[in-house]
Amino acid sequence: MPRTLKRDTTPVAVRFGEEDGEFLALIRARASAHHRSVSGQLKHYAHIALIAEDNPDLPLSMIQGILEGQEELRAGLVEPYQWG
Repeated sequence: MPRTLKRDTTPVAVRFGEEDGEFLALIRARASAHHRSVSGQLKHYAHIALIAEDNPDLPLSMIQGILEGQEELRAGLVEPYQWG
C-alpha cells in the first residue's frame, strides 16, 4: 500500500557539532553544486533515504532516474511511448 505523507510545515532544527565539521562541509559543497540550500540538500538526502529504505532492491541510480522521470512528467517533457 503506498505511503501517503501529510505535509508538516513545522521547522525542524538540525544541529551539527564540532566533530561533524567535515560532514557539514561536504553537504555545503554538494548543496552548492546542485544549487540548493543546505536545508534543501538535507531534505533531498532524506527523501532519497526514505525511498531507498522502502526499496532496498533498487540501486541509487535507478531511484535517481525515477525521480528525474517524475519531474520531467510534471514539467510536461514526456511523450507517449509508441509500441511496435
